[in-house]
Amino acid sequence: MVSIEKLEQELKQENLNSIYLLYGEELFLLENNLNKIRKLFGKTIKGINFILIDDTNVKELIQDIETPAFGYEKKLIIARNTRVI
Repeated sequence: MVSIEKLEQELKQENLNSIYLLYGEELFLLENNLNKIRKLFGKTIKGINFILIDDTNVKELIQDIETPAFGYEKKLIIARNTRVI
């Protein structure tokens, strides 16, 4: 687990890791760091190298992870509010 300070330092150095799990009650910090990650990630095309997962399509998460980014070396998947009742 990485502290928020270490995460912010990594992002400031423009060093992106493969996977992040951001959680907590400080919504401002979560959104701020998510926006930094998105900015560092570069150009995103929804459905190609950018997937947004929520409670309506959480069951597709594994499939989206396993599917290649079609012409891009990496893919950004953001899953939020995925609690299924």
